[in-house]
Amino acid sequence: MRGLDRRLLLAGLGAGAAASAWPARAQDPEPSADAVQPVQLLANLFTRVGAAVTINGRGPFVFVIDTGAGATAISDTLAAQLELPAREPVLVHGITTATRTESVAVDRLLLSGLSFRDLRCPVLPAANLGADGLLGLDVLGRFRLSFDVMRRSASLTIRGVRILMGGADMTTGTRLRRGGLRSARGRFGQLILTQVTVEGVPTAAFIDSGAQYSIGNTALQRAVASLRNADGRLARVVPLYGVTGQSLSADLARVSDLRLGATRLGSTPLLFADLHCFRTLELADRPALLIGADLLGRFRHVVLDFSDGTVSFEGLRRQTTRTIEDELRR
Repeated sequence: MRGLDRRLLLAGLGAGAAASAWPARAQDPEPSADAVQPVQLLANLFTRVGAAVTINGRGPFVFVIDTGAGATAISDTLAAQLELPAREPVLVHGITTATRTESVAVDRLLLSGLSFRDLRCPVLPAANLGADGLLGLDVLGRFRLSFDVMRRSASLTIRGVRILMGGADMTTGTRLRRGGLRSARGRFGQLILTQVTVEGVPTAAFIDSGAQYSIGNTALQRAVASLRNADGRLARVVPLYGVTGQSLSADLARVSDLRLGATRLGSTPLLFADLHCFRTLELADRPALLIGADLLGRFRHVVLDFSDGTVSFEGLRRQTTRTIEDELRR
């Protein structure tokens, strides 16, 4: 079996949690506080949405919106191009372990009218990022972040100002009742959902919009395996690659029942691996699930309201996108 293209399996928490990073200082939107302003869309991967940003007045550059990353990160090539001043190394949590990574100072990041100052950004290999950088929770964590999956777009809302990020009209799906799932804050600002079950097993879950596929931890894998008969559905081993260049193997299996709150997704392929991020978020000892773009793509809209502490999934639709099983058969 050939290895999957690493761009298909980026785990956003590879940039995740720069332990010495701090929230960026945001200024009021400029120049217009009441206009919806379009932002360039990155659509090289399904539901990986990128925004056009300027760095210290130069750009635009494409940064992927990554709810799994605790800190905004920048590619090594862009950091060199802009001659950004070096700062002390920061601790970055990859998919297997934490490593010290070079960092640079960004005086001002402008995201379609929103200005963020004094960022300290880990520097990651451009070949692993697949973009100029990642927008992490130090920037995103104060907003209501809405993904319009059908249009491959997103918007940020703060104090009544809505910033729109790209998109194109596509077909619509079934409407679900509104109402967000309550969450708890993770160590680096992630919204940890507790109203999730896999094969009936209560599971802690968080959304990583930078990861192409959803990954359960080994505690969830053991719990699911104990409930099913040996039927050969534990399929195969596949490689995972993170944005820091780390890699490990994951097991691919199909679960028959996955539920987000009251919404039943039914039979779903999942990967299972002992990711470092589960330990970092103190989720290693109980069933936990990283929700990636494959599950986000089952809905028309997904909303992460960081100020309200809720996550909403709306418009469940039938499986129309390629799954990881499809990719393995290519």
